[in-house]
Amino acid sequence: MRAAAIIAICVGTTAAVYSQQSAIGEGLRNVRDLDWVWVAAASLVEVLSMLALALLYRALLQASQARLTVTWILASSYTANAISTTVPVIGPGIASRQAYRQFREGGADPAAASLTLTLAGIASTVTLATVVTAAVLSGNPAAATGGLLAAAMLTAAVTIAVQLRSQKGRERLLRLIAFSLHCSQRITHRPKGQAQTLAQAILASIQRLQLGASALARLLLWGLVNWWADVACLAFAIRAAGITGLSAGKILLVWTAGAGAASLSLTPRQASAR
Repeated sequence: MRAAAIIAICVGTTAAVYSQQSAIGEGLRNVRDLDWVWVAAASLVEVLSMLALALLYRALLQASQARLTVTWILASSYTANAISTTVPVIGPGIASRQAYRQFREGGADPAAASLTLTLAGIASTVTLATVVTAAVLSGNPAAATGGLLAAAMLTAAVTIAVQLRSQKGRERLLRLIAFSLHCSQRITHRPKGQAQTLAQAILASIQRLQLGASALARLLLWGLVNWWADVACLAFAIRAAGITGLSAGKILLVWTAGAGAASLSLTPRQASAR
């Protein structure tokens, strides 16, 4: 899998460089005109964004009784993000698989690693709603679709929490998880194993989660920092290029369009916040 990921990255990078060679050449010629103060600011807030993502992962892993260091999670996040942004179309799927493997190597059990990636995706989508809402309020109708997706994810999370409170609700969740796993196995031949057994393990992992009010608050905080620092990075990069006069609404329009395109994946099990 690692060799395939490396090959896919090399092929994707080569294709991207070749298709954009004229733009890259022009960009290199304009490097000397950059405002390096804004470049430094953009770099710092992007590091903050990635750190927030790593802390979000750590909070979920700790809730699943897994103990991984922030440096390990941060390195895993950077690796997955590099794959996601450089490999066309299937990059997010490969990145998710790579993050899963690195969480496993760090000591997380399979259920905790899978559950962390799934819940991180839900938390990121919910907190993304704040950016999307700002974009909609600024007059960006294209962001409405993202808002609907975030609302749907929030509704699903609340529904799951309600269902876990009763025996019948847990039985319904078990059937739903088993059905979803069975469909995934028929299409992608993953994950391996009996769907019912895997579903029971996943449900047990969900029930073992220790997500109190303070943990949920941290998840929301790191999700918000992750997205808004990324928006700030784009705004600072625009200033570094000497582009002025763009309103906050237009910057949000560009960012939401880019975030939506980057999150498109034709492969299952896409991860988290990017």
